Amino acid sequence: MKHLFILTFTLLMGTALTHAQDTNYIVTLLADDTTFFMEPRHPHHPSALGISSDNSMHLLYDLPVTHRELIQGCRHLTLDIDAAGFFFDAEYATPFAKGFSVAGFRLSPALAYGINERAQLRVGLNATAFAGLDSLYRLRPTFSLIYAPTKWLTLVAGTIYGNNTHQLAPAVYDPSRWIYNYQEDGLQILTKTSIWSSDTWLDWNHYLTPWTADQERFTMGTNHIFRIAKLNIEKKVWDGCDLDKYNQLGWQFNLPVHFIASHRGGEVKTIDTNTVTTFNERVGLQIKYSFSNTFTPSFHTFKLDASLYNYHLEDKTLDHGGKAFYPTLSYEWLNWNQYHLSHFSLRAIAGYWHGDHYFSAFGSPLFWSANAYSALHIPASASLAGATDIRNLLTFTISAEHEFKGLNLGLQVDALYDLNLKKTDFLFGFYMRFREKIILL
Repeated sequence: MKHLFILTFTLLMGTALTHAQDTNYIVTLLADDTTFFMEPRHPHHPSALGISSDNSMHLLYDLPVTHRELIQGCRHLTLDIDAAGFFFDAEYATPFAKGFSVAGFRLSPALAYGINERAQLRVGLNATAFAGLDSLYRLRPTFSLIYAPTKWLTLVAGTIYGNNTHQLAPAVYDPSRWIYNYQEDGLQILTKTSIWSSDTWLDWNHYLTPWTADQERFTMGTNHIFRIAKLNIEKKVWDGCDLDKYNQLGWQFNLPVHFIASHRGGEVKTIDTNTVTTFNERVGLQIKYSFSNTFTPSFHTFKLDASLYNYHLEDKTLDHGGKAFYPTLSYEWLNWNQYHLSHFSLRAIAGYWHGDHYFSAFGSPLFWSANAYSALHIPASASLAGATDIRNLLTFTISAEHEFKGLNLGLQVDALYDLNLKKTDFLFGFYMRFREKIILL
């Protein structure tokens, strides 16, 4: 594990000296509305403001289309290419989950047509292949109708901006879902103002065909970040580049809140199983301080997050819940060059997790309490019999990310030390992602 980390980290650092094709552009129309040229969209574009970095690297997020892009793409057809390669290794020492390794590739092309200045239609597919399988792991079509009536509001029907874009902590939303359950379909409402950003969604996991031996499964969630105060906001300009457009400097005080309900049931079924609904809530306080270097286009960010998590489950025979407390301290350094369309970032996060009978239907099992298995009637290994319902973990994350003209490379290592069992779980991930927009009409 140690040698693998050193080798991959060296590879990641060395990519700063390589070159890639010009990619990751947006279309800008000229005055005559007939000719257009390409303008770069940086990963720290203003549309990315407010994205939390506590869960995953920036390359694992899907940025929603901006109001400006909708205007520029009106009555034009483009081909969006999204290709990702990954290697993920989970080395678990605690008995709450089995370790695994996976190497694979995902291709997600889509045709995007600008219906008007406020709407876009997207049609494509998600194809995921794992090394060692003779066939695709998963192949699913994607359909999205996106409507943005104002600059601060976006509505999505069909394939939504899901997964890590929901900005949920690993205890609530397992990061490995980016590999195994990338696509989400349903409805979504996104908002973004100077003091408030939110994501409200319905992800219909499984449709229940009438009178079948199965259950319907869907998830409803809403996640909000409120800026309650800001102090000493600075404005730095390097060579005509206004960094204030990309990241707010100075002190920020934010209030994160989310509510998620995961339902499993259905009336038109033929099996005699309980209808089970789990609820997860979070409320916390974030204190964030960002400052920039005087002579170089780079900035540093410190963030302290103290959040309370709640879990509750309801079915016909059982009604119980749990809670957790998760303070984290993170540091991120970002250096980027607007002219070479590149950036490099380093990030470190340390936290303490205290969980009391806590569970999340989509969260990482490393944060679960043992009794949650029986609550959802999930078979568990015999090794869980002696496990405690109180979890005390020290969590550590370190990651490095490099982007050059649309080609993104990322490395992330997580360590979770169980204070009760005196054991450490490790997670290692290496990712590559390439995105490009090709103008067809």
